[in-house]
Parts: sequence; C-alpha cells; structure tokens
Amino acid sequence: MQQYISSPKRTSGILSDHGIRLRKRLGQNYMIDTNSIKKMVSLAGIIPGETILEIGSGIGSLTEILIEKGAGRVICIEIDSKIADIFKDIFSDDIKKGTIKSIIKDAMDIDYEKLVTDNCIEKMVSNLPYKIAAPLMLKIPREAPAVKNFLVTIQKDMADRLMAKAGDKNYSSYTVKSNLLADYKQEFKISRNCFIPKPFVDSVVIGISRKVLPEGFNGNNDIEKFFSLVNNSFLHRRKKLLNSLALSKDHRIELDKIIGLLPEIGKNAEVRAQELSLEDYIFLFKNL
Repeated sequence: MQQYISSPKRTSGILSDHGIRLRKRLGQNYMIDTNSIKKMVSLAGIIPGETILEIGSGIGSLTEILIEKGAGRVICIEIDSKIADIFKDIFSDDIKKGTIKSIIKDAMDIDYEKLVTDNCIEKMVSNLPYKIAAPLMLKIPREAPAVKNFLVTIQKDMADRLMAKAGDKNYSSYTVKSNLLADYKQEFKISRNCFIPKPFVDSVVIGISRKVLPEGFNGNNDIEKFFSLVNNSFLHRRKKLLNSLALSKDHRIELDKIIGLLPEIGKNAEVRAQELSLEDYIFLFKNL
C-alpha cells in the first residue's frame, strides 16, 4: 500500500531525517491527513493536463496528489530554501520531466500576472501558509485575472472573516475588500489535529470564484480607491462612519456628499462602517 507524503509517519520521517523544525514565523503547518487532501483535490476538479498553481508546497503533500489526479504541471512556490531542497529531491524525476516547477521565493513578492501568463496557469489549489493567506487573497485575484477558480485551505477564523455578513462580529474592511474581488464557499472543515505542528484553530477548505468588477470600475486604479474608502471607513470601528471619515485626509472633504447619499441605501448619519454591505460601499464609491 502506498504511503503518501501526507501520512503522519512519512511527514514526520522526512522532517526528522533532514533535521527540519517547522517555523511558526513562516506559517508552516503541514497537513497530515491524506483523505482531506484527496477530498480537496477531488473538489478542485482537475482537468487532465491543466497547469495548477500551488503556494506553500512544503515537502509536497498536496503536490503528490495533484500529479496523481492528472495535473499536467504544478507550479510550486516555497519560501523556505531548506524545505524546497527536500521537495526537489523527492520530486526530482517530475522536475526533470517538467511536470513540476519549483520556485523558491516569498509568495508576496511574486508578479502573478507574469507567472500566470508565462506558465498558462488555469487554477490555484493550495494549503496556504497561514501568515500570508489574508494578503494573498487580495493580491492574486487582482494580479492574475486569468485564474478564475481557487481552492485553498485557510484557518477557520480567516474563513469567518471572508464570509461574514454586514453587522456580524467578524465583518471587517477585509470582508468588504475581498468580496469585491471574489465569491467564497466553504467546502469542508479540517481539524487542527490534522496538522503538524498543531495550530490553535481548525481549518477550512474554501472554493473561490473570481468576480467581474462592478460596472464602472476601471481596473486596479479604482480598486485602490475603493479599498481606501473602505479602510478609512473602518479605521475607528467603534465610531460612526462619518466620524471615521472625518479623521481621514482622503475622504473628509466628501462628508456632505456621503451624508446625502446614505438615505438612498436606507441609512442615516448614525450608521457605523460594519453596518454597510459590500453593495452599499460600491454605491457610495460610484456616486462620490
């Protein structure tokens, strides 16, 4: 019977043999549940021969099953050079054949538009490093519009933020910004006991579908301006929306206009940032 890299015994053995201690600073929590990884890859709907982007490839627990299930090529990004060397040793034959490409770099420093174009990447499937999962989910959809679908493992608290509704305790500026770019669907949960080292919270596999920007949005230029409005609105969470914006050098001159627009979305001057939906923020932005 095949012993997958993601089996607890093999993962521990590989790390032990190479004297590797996983670093929390890099968000290194390796999944040791082969069934969850297989379920994840099945949900990803790999089309035979397609090219997959994997961020945080580690020692290859997910990579191994992506190749097994028909991925034509997997572009793997890993920041830890020692881990990447182990990965290259394990997958030396696949790297020689060109079915796996290993990139040793901080995922936040990559130009995804170029990477996706150069490698004809069609889909992203990743157990995301927890330390960079949140900013990556704002960066990649903006830089790589050709990638329409993502399936990723993230910590449950981040998933709660992504899928919160206006007024919820987890609703934040991050919720609004990320939902401008994509739709999110929780697929299944993974216990914290399925990782080494064990994190403090459980994880969730989510499907992500990239959205078309609202009518009238002019690419990344308007995204930046929209993000500025949202960030300044949430700057002082306990304050009313107008009080937060009054403290913002970017939007305080627009206060009178915002006051006039609020009744059109059923709100008044007492409203707080967390009570406005994504659609409300889009309406305000487009009419300022």
